[in-house]
Amino acid sequence: MIRLITLLLAFIATIYLPWPVAALLALLLAPFEPFAPLALGIFIDTLYYSSGTAGFPHFAFLGALVTALTLLVRTRLRAGIIR
Repeated sequence: MIRLITLLLAFIATIYLPWPVAALLALLLAPFEPFAPLALGIFIDTLYYSSGTAGFPHFAFLGALVTALTLLVRTRLRAGIIR
């Protein structure tokens, strides 16, 4: 339940607060919900898209990078490979 509330707060923070607050909430949530940074990055890019700006989705790319890193660390920790 706390994960869902934190995820909702991250999405609400994207709309009402500066983007670093939403990014911090996504990073805090990443170990528990690995796809939260990707979802939040896609949401930020969709919300603030403008046709005159760069065509590269920066926040979605960063969200995918954090998601991949989180999934990699989680699989290594579950397997007990990291010493």
